[in-house]
Amino acid sequence: MSRKLIRFISGFVFLAATMPICSHANDEVAGVAGRLTSGAYEGINGGMISVDGQLLFEAYEGGNNANKRHDIRSATKSITSLLIGKMIEEGSLSSVKVKVSRLLPDEFAHMAKDDPRRDIRVEDILTMRTGLACNDWVPASLGQEDKMYKTKDWAAFLLNQPLAYEIGEHFSYCTGGVVLLGRVIKKLTGMDVPAYADDKLFRPLGISDAKWERTPTGHTDTGGHLRLSLPDLHKIGLMVLNKGKAGDEQVISESWLKGSTKEHTQVYERRERYGYLWWLNSGEVKGQPVSLIYAHGNGGNFIFIVPELKLVAAFTGKNYGKPTQFIPMQILTREIIPALIE
Repeated sequence: MSRKLIRFISGFVFLAATMPICSHANDEVAGVAGRLTSGAYEGINGGMISVDGQLLFEAYEGGNNANKRHDIRSATKSITSLLIGKMIEEGSLSSVKVKVSRLLPDEFAHMAKDDPRRDIRVEDILTMRTGLACNDWVPASLGQEDKMYKTKDWAAFLLNQPLAYEIGEHFSYCTGGVVLLGRVIKKLTGMDVPAYADDKLFRPLGISDAKWERTPTGHTDTGGHLRLSLPDLHKIGLMVLNKGKAGDEQVISESWLKGSTKEHTQVYERRERYGYLWWLNSGEVKGQPVSLIYAHGNGGNFIFIVPELKLVAAFTGKNYGKPTQFIPMQILTREIIPALIE
């Protein structure tokens, strides 16, 4: 084992590891960082990886730095999950089993009393099983997000969609449902979502100047478009790895994180599973079981947690709508994890 300190200078930023790792792993880590800073990973503009809290590298492609805030797209959803957990911990939300129509009666007022859509629970939104005809992955879907963005009232748009499946039975990726949770947060806490997130999550993690987007009606977009820096994403990942703690402070309850990062939903025709707005995957690398908990946003924006290796990785990218948005997944699973296991 060596304590090799690597530093790249040439117009790019690279802060390197001081933790002891084998020389082969050091070489692989240095190679990944060098390729990232040189722009060899198309459209990936930052990466930050630690093991057991010790930084392996923090690297930026030219024009990016630790202060730049990125539109993390749907990785926002995993942060919304953390806020829902905080509400349950504090008692403003009694359970994920509560029907959303009870919490937001005005939004459901247009429905008949026996309309089955009134039975959608908070948990159905967290697991993408509302049953509504809303699938962001299918452009022809009635409730697809690009159609929602063109309307004035996103909640009204979503809740005017018919049911396509039994509620609570079928995974269908739907941003509109998660946006609706922003109204739940504001209604039950009495605080605007940005203020609640700053007070309960970001400030304890040392995160400042998070930038949320607004819907046309002035509500917070809790389904996407939150802007955070690369180090911010890494701090959130560290908190998840440490079972909700940041230093000595319990920021999010351990029980919520345990429950929200376990499988609740099968994702049809894909190997991934889904928790409460967190993605899950698992497999073997060199005969060792490895599991991934991660937040994913279009473009290549990720927070990865690998519990077996005590590893946290964060990436930012701009490969919107392209297969290359998954380059960070390939970096992690094909380059970093195999090197660390060896």
